[in-house]
Amino acid sequence: MQYSLALTVAAGVAVFILSQFFMKFILDPAVSLKEVLGELSHFFLFNQAKITNASGTQELQDGAKMLSAQLLAKKEAIPSYKVFGKLLGLPDEESLVNAAMELNYVAGLLNENYPGKSTPERATEISKCMECIQQHLNVRVSYLSSSR
Repeated sequence: MQYSLALTVAAGVAVFILSQFFMKFILDPAVSLKEVLGELSHFFLFNQAKITNASGTQELQDGAKMLSAQLLAKKEAIPSYKVFGKLLGLPDEESLVNAAMELNYVAGLLNENYPGKSTPERATEISKCMECIQQHLNVRVSYLSSSR
């Protein structure tokens, strides 16, 4: 009787520990990455006029760079991302890296002194980057986007 009670308690403690491990090391970082994806969507939608007209401020440039870095940092916080990312419906690793690079490029294009490109050229490049980001991450980055 005492043996089965001890076994039951030990099994309960093991299940609790495993569930807490999964929660703290897998689910919480995944939710954090999803939050950054939401912030990214908010960033583009809230600042759409400035971004699509390539008339960004230093604050917008810094915001884009920060989100780019956060995407990759949050991905790194999830152990075995290839496995758990797929299970949790997160973008694959390559898509995250590509989207982060596109976002970083957008930050550069928002600089009005970007070398070799006029404002209309920069605006066109930004629109292309936004489409790529939307495809890679499956997030809405424009009010004009009809498909996700």
